[in-house]
Amino acid sequence: MKRFVIALAVAHGSAAYAFPTGAQFDLDPLKADGGGGIAFDGAPRWSSHTCAVCHTDPPGIVGLRLESDHPELFTDGWKPQQQYHLRVVLTNEWAGVQYQTFGDACGFSQTPYRPCDENGFALELDDEVGQPKGKFVPFVGSACANTGTPPTDVDVRVLADGTAVTHNGAHMGMTSWDLCWTAPGAGVGPITAFVAAVDGNGGNGTLAFPNDTVGDDVAAGAVPIPELDANPVSPQTGGCSADGGDRGILIALLVLVLVVHRRRRSLIALLAIAALSGCVHVRARQRETLAKRNMKFAPDPAEDELDLHMQEAREGSSGGYGSSGGGCGCN
Repeated sequence: MKRFVIALAVAHGSAAYAFPTGAQFDLDPLKADGGGGIAFDGAPRWSSHTCAVCHTDPPGIVGLRLESDHPELFTDGWKPQQQYHLRVVLTNEWAGVQYQTFGDACGFSQTPYRPCDENGFALELDDEVGQPKGKFVPFVGSACANTGTPPTDVDVRVLADGTAVTHNGAHMGMTSWDLCWTAPGAGVGPITAFVAAVDGNGGNGTLAFPNDTVGDDVAAGAVPIPELDANPVSPQTGGCSADGGDRGILIALLVLVLVVHRRRRSLIALLAIAALSGCVHVRARQRETLAKRNMKFAPDPAEDELDLHMQEAREGSSGGYGSSGGGCGCN
């Protein structure tokens, strides 16, 4: 039995139940109600979106824990090319726990219908510029599935592009998921693990709504992992040096959060003033340029699809995305 070290005991969060199967993360968001390759684990490369973009108003009871079989991962840092057995644990489960006794004997295959206790998670590890690093493989039986094809009922699934790992959805009532991550080569620097999980309540308990976005719970968090034996760089935040290694960095970040929270109005005012300083009068003959397609406010089609997917889930509305121009040249 391997000894696991807890790295993260965070995450009280926003509501949620992502997708019943891990395959949906790779499906088209408009044509197949999928995630479009987005893991919704809170990574900055996807605007820090978590499962809470669709599953709103959670009570914030559940929590998250990230564990490793190598104690030195979270203390000394990750070792280049080292493979780690990681475990994501959902704590304080409450939504749908009354269906846990059904196990896998639930869902559409049962007559009469039985609600399922469906939970899920998503995880990725990124470098300082937000790029995923390392390689994921499922953990099958008692070992990392480094060779061969994993069985269809494995507990986790790696996204098609290999950037993140999620629940597979093959088994119900799960509150922990095992996986393997191989660290990248030396010189990458600090890596952050972004993780999110959902505690699904089984919809409204009927066949009509087996897994809706109401009444669930979500947790999300991030844990920094230094590179082993790498030269630490003290970040400058607001003119203050965050000395003292990783502990100093975490304290500096917490102070920054508190300052922003307490001075939010002042911060908004400063941002507004800064924005005004960049405004200029646009002549009528220049508006033709502003109305071109490449002047759209959201030129990223993937981001447009994500916004539309969130609107559909929250409001039951659709449309209004994609026009002939940026809309800046209207008279």
